[in-house]
Amino acid sequence: MIKRIFKWVLRILIVLIIGILIYGTIRQSNYDSEVENEFQPSGKFSDIGENKIHYKYLDKGEFTFVLIAGLGESMHTWANIANELNDRGRVFMYDRSGLGFSEEGVLPRSIDNISIELNTILEKENIPSPYILIGHSAGGFIARYYAKKYPNEVLGLYLIDPYQGDVGFDDDNPNEWSLSLKMMNWSFRNMSWSGIPYYLLPNPPHPTYKTSKAIKTYGMEAYAEKISLAQFQKLDEIAKDMPLYLLSADNKSDKFNELNTEWHKQIFDKYSNDINTFILIESGHHIYIEKPEIVLNSLDEFITKLNAN
Repeated sequence: MIKRIFKWVLRILIVLIIGILIYGTIRQSNYDSEVENEFQPSGKFSDIGENKIHYKYLDKGEFTFVLIAGLGESMHTWANIANELNDRGRVFMYDRSGLGFSEEGVLPRSIDNISIELNTILEKENIPSPYILIGHSAGGFIARYYAKKYPNEVLGLYLIDPYQGDVGFDDDNPNEWSLSLKMMNWSFRNMSWSGIPYYLLPNPPHPTYKTSKAIKTYGMEAYAEKISLAQFQKLDEIAKDMPLYLLSADNKSDKFNELNTEWHKQIFDKYSNDINTFILIESGHHIYIEKPEIVLNSLDEFITKLNAN
């Protein structure tokens, strides 16, 4: 009797799992199609050899803002402030490999490969330096690495609630993921088509964030974290005098808020330029979307200090 009940329960579970997968796959496919139909490429494509990168360049000013988005996010995430930035300088924004309308790039999706790709685009498309790198979340980590790898091209770093990277882990056991995180990341990389990762990720700042293509790339970039941290460590002593403004989100409802602020202060303390400024802003993670006027005003202050320096 018990064996029979167990078999029936097992069959029901299998049917439920198959049903969820079928439903999720259909929903994900429909979502991908809706996003593809609604959003079309708005920039140009750069052939960097291994793949083609979608980018937009607004040419006006004495220096270039290079906008680097967070995990899974395309350049559309900057749409609300791109024109305002162009009033202050040239603007370059792009979809990293595997995001938005860019083709998938070389593996692993490590910070070094990502930075080399960015530098290749900037050189190939004759985007003039000096660059002010504006990086959000994981884009902040990429910006810091790029500034160390190509310090002569960078005028300053403007980081918006950056990923903690090199300061966020226990020195005795760095970058050790829990089993649940490993399973979730595996689903991003291998089951982005299934709809399951769609429900695991938070609400997107832009619809392209939750396409199966973006979800897979999100997983691939996160999966290369250990490699990226090792690459960053090799260059950690370079460009420590880089001018830096760091905006940290003070989200009162987030239980990890205090820890995130401490991590951001540790990042800030790694740089020694006299004009450097740490700003705590009451906002969610996407400060430039929720509080664009604060971001633009502090950026104006940063530019003024850079010009006077």
